[in-house]
This record gives sequence, structure tokens and C-alpha cells, in this order.
Amino acid sequence: MGNKKLIWSLFAFGLFFLFLAFKFFISELPDKNNIVKVSGLLENDIKRESGRRGKKSLIIKLKNYPEIDFMIGSVALDEIDSEELIDENKAGDSITFFVEEKDFRRKVLKTEKIPFPENILHPEKIHILEIKNSKSNYLLLEDYRKAALKNNYLGVAFFGILGILMFIAGIKLIQVQKNKEM
Repeated sequence: MGNKKLIWSLFAFGLFFLFLAFKFFISELPDKNNIVKVSGLLENDIKRESGRRGKKSLIIKLKNYPEIDFMIGSVALDEIDSEELIDENKAGDSITFFVEEKDFRRKVLKTEKIPFPENILHPEKIHILEIKNSKSNYLLLEDYRKAALKNNYLGVAFFGILGILMFIAGIKLIQVQKNKEM
């Protein structure tokens, strides 16, 4: 009886991991047609933030959107010189960046509901896709897309392999159980 639960658990987790791999596979990357330009004055200096599992990000607060944390996450952070960005942009400076249109509608304009689980985990955070000021381009959309695509490939590979391994383990357990019954 215990083996049946284990077999079902392996298949359920296998399906779950394959579903996650599929989500990474079908996720659409932002392009020029679905981004929005956001400009404003920095409310304070750009902050470094360390999340769980050592993930780092930069948080940017604008005076005209004080309740929103605009962030450059760990995927895009590898594509920029964060020291240059922090050193060249201080509180009160003007900055321009681009974010996904759907995030802007959901979190700034509040014309759409924020989907689960994002509404619980990060309702105030919006990822920056491109950022610049009057002197420099720090992150270009093309560089963000390359980094996000690489991240998606890693997600597909990791969760796909994990899902397949769970299925193989479930099949092997079925074979072992059948051999014991004979």
C-alpha cells in the first residue's frame, strides 16, 4: 500500500515539474510592442537588496510612484554595471526605464487584477526591462531578452529533467512491484 502512495506521488510531482517546464517554455518575452516608458525623479538612492538564496536585485523608487518598487532582478543584473548605475544616479536625478505594459496596468494604473500568486508575493514590484538616463544606457531590452531567454532554457531543462526522472522512478517502482507479485 505504501508503494502505491509513493508511485502516485512520483507521478504527481513529475507532472508538476513538467508543467513548470512547459510554463518556462511558453513564457513570452517582452518586446517593443508590449512595454511602457516610465520616467521620473528618484525618490532616494538606488538600493541593493539581497533576497532568499543569495539572489540580488536593485530597487528604484520614483517620486511620482512612491508605492511601487521598480526592480532590476538577478537575471538582468548580470547584464549591467550596477556600480555605474548606482554611482551615476542619486536621489532627485531624472531616470527613464521601460516595464511590461501588463505590469504597469495591473500595479500602477490598477485597471486589472494582479493574478495569483503574484498578488500575494510581489504586488508592489515591477521588473525593469530597459533603463537609461540622459548620459548612459545601462540595460537594453535586447540584453534583457537574451538573459531572460537563457533563464527560460535553464528552467525548461531543470524542471523537464526533474519531471522525467520522477516519471522514470515511478515506472521503475511499478516494475519492481510487479516482479515482487510474481
